[in-house]
Amino acid sequence: MTSPALGTDLAAMRRLNGQAVLTTLWDEGGPLTASRLAASTELSRTTVEAVLAELLDADLIRSEQLRPRGAGRPARGYRLAADRGVSVGIDIGPHGIAGIAGDLRGTVTAPHRRLEQDLSGGADAVTAITEIVEALLEESTASTRELAALTVGIPGIVDADGHPVKTTVVPDWLAVDIDAHLRRMFPDATITFDNDTKLAAFAEIENGAIGADETAVLLRIGNRISAASVVEGRVARGAHGAAGEIGALQRVAWPQAQQRLSARAEDGLELLFRRHGGSEEAIAEFAAGIADGLGALVLAIDPHAVVVSSSIPEASDRLADALRSELAGRALFVPELRTSSLGAAAPCLGALAVSSVAARERLFSQEY
Repeated sequence: MTSPALGTDLAAMRRLNGQAVLTTLWDEGGPLTASRLAASTELSRTTVEAVLAELLDADLIRSEQLRPRGAGRPARGYRLAADRGVSVGIDIGPHGIAGIAGDLRGTVTAPHRRLEQDLSGGADAVTAITEIVEALLEESTASTRELAALTVGIPGIVDADGHPVKTTVVPDWLAVDIDAHLRRMFPDATITFDNDTKLAAFAEIENGAIGADETAVLLRIGNRISAASVVEGRVARGAHGAAGEIGALQRVAWPQAQQRLSARAEDGLELLFRRHGGSEEAIAEFAAGIADGLGALVLAIDPHAVVVSSSIPEASDRLADALRSELAGRALFVPELRTSSLGAAAPCLGALAVSSVAARERLFSQEY
């Protein structure tokens, strides 16, 4: 008879072996043969085959016949069943909402979409999030419409547990408790919130202008000016989730600088940045108006780079040029000024990446 201790040890070993195979399939994407998995995990071929049989029975992986390389029999490959759930990333503010959907690994399955509307009211925000999530689930090319994980980026402070705790931009959202509403609407999904600019910074680390080990400041110019700090490849959060919120300091006067710029853009900000004749003075004044706050962030973390992000490509390029000269007198070491290629989609892409992490934890925790 097997002793309880031995049975427990065997179950734990079986679980560890399964995690090793799942992790390799997650990281590599696949398809991988049993031999390749054995080499990658350093498990025996017999052990890998036993694990694969269990994972197939649990519908956690898929198998397929690979094209033969020579005259021999075709090998069988295995890949993660990433299409058995949908991850969604949302970016919402008082002026509109955007979203994107992917499979469990975060591979996009429904394209980025954005709707402009007044969402300053909490009830309207809940409705908008629900509707765009349902639309993305319908559009997704995944084999299921099951929402596995949802991450929502907001213009506010979010605590370490992913709950909104403070916002001066959309206070009614906290009053109606959007968090609780969404958990009731999607009870089977892992739901979390995060600051929209921190999510954008995460996207820049994953697929953008910030290197994996770099220290950087992300400066976003949109309906408002916001910033996030990245220290050695990690988005800085701080004790309460408020790291990088330099705009909260009134003497920084970022809102006033943006108001002055908008007042000078009689035909709209997009046309102002695209027009090279006659707009240099307005852009230089705007850069000078926000440079003190940016300089404080630069002095605080000594970054390799400042990444300027805007939904208007010309704005990112021209502001980076203007800020480069402004920082020369405000920093001990002037960082490299870069522009983001992700633009307005960055917060959604960051949110999708966070949802993928949650989907991974959810998938790996399942019994099989």
